[in-house]
Formats: sequence, structure tokens, C-alpha cells
Amino acid sequence: MAVILWILAVLLGSLVFLLLLGLVLLWVRAGVDAVGVNGEVSVEARYGFIRIPLWPRPKHLKPSKPEKSGEAPPKPKKPRKKPKYRYSFHREELDIGELVALAMTLLSEMADTLRFSRLRVRVLIGTDDAAKTGILLGEAAALTGMIVPFLENTFEMKDYHVDVDANFEADHTEWAFTVLCSLRPLRLLLVALRHGRELYSLYKRLIKKEEAIEYE
Repeated sequence: MAVILWILAVLLGSLVFLLLLGLVLLWVRAGVDAVGVNGEVSVEARYGFIRIPLWPRPKHLKPSKPEKSGEAPPKPKKPRKKPKYRYSFHREELDIGELVALAMTLLSEMADTLRFSRLRVRVLIGTDDAAKTGILLGEAAALTGMIVPFLENTFEMKDYHVDVDANFEADHTEWAFTVLCSLRPLRLLLVALRHGRELYSLYKRLIKKEEAIEYE
């Protein structure tokens, strides 16, 4: 009987230790550092003092380059079976107003944990049609006028600046951004669980599983 009680005590102690360890790990601040300029984007994840590059992909994860001529050809790989199903993104189901409202709700519930160390965005809109450029500028200005005050009044913003303008003589859009933000994963997990039904419903509407046309 004493042995059984000792085993139960060890198991219970191990369970409590793992639970406390998990809570501590979820309490450590995690964040994302992202920088982009005209299509070139660099993203890095932070967890405490640990930094993990996400994009561009680390060299050891990139596909190897083809062998040079004169070297022994690599062994042929077995052909992979094509998947019977594929997942497609249905843009027509995307409601920008609903998405923005949900995003603001989620962000507002993380107001005391989400911190923006730096947020700088510069967009210079340009298209081959001046009328289209004007419409895009109006939409972008309206969206900026709604989002920026919300961020200012909700989160800790240390260094931020958002500038949206248009060049009616340019035929392409130029943009640049820098985002350094962090939060506590525990709060993110709690908010995600609280709105799990809404997030799952949005996922089911946008991402749909379909039968592939060709498969082996």
C-alpha cells in the first residue's frame, strides 16, 4: 500500500511540476519582428532571449541545388502519390468588415499584454489608372483612420508612424514596414479559446477541402 501511495505521490508531483512549467513557459513574452520593403520580407520570432528566423527560410531548410555536371547523379526518388484532396481558399467568402471587427475584438482583449515596440508603415499607392489609384487611396486612408486610433488608445505604442499617400504618375505601389511586437502566449491562448467558435467558423468558410482532380 505504501508503494502505491509513493507512486501516486510521484505522479501527482510530476503532473503539478509540468503544469507549473507550462504556465511559466506561457508567461514568458514572445514576439515577432518583421521588416519588409517592396516585396522583400524578413520575419523573425522571439521567445525570451531566443530568436528563430522564419522567413527567408534558413539555409538548412532550403532545397539543395542541382548537382554539377560530371558528378554522380543522385539516386532516383520514388514518385510521391498525389493527394486525393486539396485545400482551397475561397476569397468570395471573405468579409473585410467582419474580419476587421473580429481582429479588433481579439486585439482589444489582449490590450494589457500586447506591446508594440515599433510600428512604422509607409505606402505609396500607384497604378496604371489614376481613377483606381484615387479609389485605393480613399479606402486606405479610411482604413488607416480607423485602425491607427484604435491601436493608439488600446495598446502600449512606443514608436509608431503610419503614412499612406499616392503617386498618380506611378504604375506600381511601393511600400515598406517595420513591426516589432510581443505578448504573453498564455493570454493569446485564453483569447483563442474564448473565440474558438468564431475562428473555426471563419476558417471553415474560407478554407474548404475539395477532392483533387487527379490522383493515383
